[in-house]
Amino acid sequence: MPRHLSPSCLALLLCPACFVPQDSRPQVDIGATFASKFVHRGMTMVARPVLQPRLDVALPTTVEDGTLLVRTFANMNLENGVGSAWFPQGHAGRFTQIEYIGAWEQKLGAFDVQTGIHSYNVPNGLEFPNGERGGTTEVFATVSANVLETKPFLSLHYDFDEVRSTYLRGGISEDFELADGLTLNVLGWLGYARAGQSAWMYGIDRTGLADLAGSIELGYVYDERTTFDCGLHGSLIVDSTIQDWFGQLGIDDSPWWVTLGVNWAF
Repeated sequence: MPRHLSPSCLALLLCPACFVPQDSRPQVDIGATFASKFVHRGMTMVARPVLQPRLDVALPTTVEDGTLLVRTFANMNLENGVGSAWFPQGHAGRFTQIEYIGAWEQKLGAFDVQTGIHSYNVPNGLEFPNGERGGTTEVFATVSANVLETKPFLSLHYDFDEVRSTYLRGGISEDFELADGLTLNVLGWLGYARAGQSAWMYGIDRTGLADLAGSIELGYVYDERTTFDCGLHGSLIVDSTIQDWFGQLGIDDSPWWVTLGVNWAF
């Protein structure tokens, strides 16, 4: 087992036994998203179609309004080519990024707080043309609140493993009910990266504003267990120095992509 996974996996195995009621029943969500591109914090990872399965398990806790969340996310390339992107070529039908998340959600007064640990794994990290990339792990905390029917949020991420640096994101979202079972979600954010995070994510040592992004997603409740969604997403690298660097690497610094997803709740 990779060294950066051991502490987080051990914590996820031990924590539920400490404060999850014996008679509690987990909420399990299984889903998959087809996306025309894979973009992470403004970096175009894959500029070709991908499939992204996920599994969420939520457990109520003995602490009032508390929830323990365990999530797995993976990105599978559907073509050998990656287009104007960062990931190495030639991995159609294989997972090129796998993520594990353990989080604690709690309502504190008017605020919703989520804290946890996030592990990133890149199976083909040795093949990157501009420097090796392996797995790494970060801790994070997100605070949000409902303000005038909108939901502003602030999220802090600190990579204590390979990067030892910080990424900060602030944004706002709003949901609109269009009809019975039909909702529209609008989301936007702006990211800020310290030099270490920029070096890891973008391949250039640069502190400052990073990615400006937004999305519009339409969700439809088909039945009590099944939901569908489709979305239009866009991202832009704000820093001109990082933009120039992306140009040298041949990476798209202002991608647009669409998504189609399905989710089953149990």
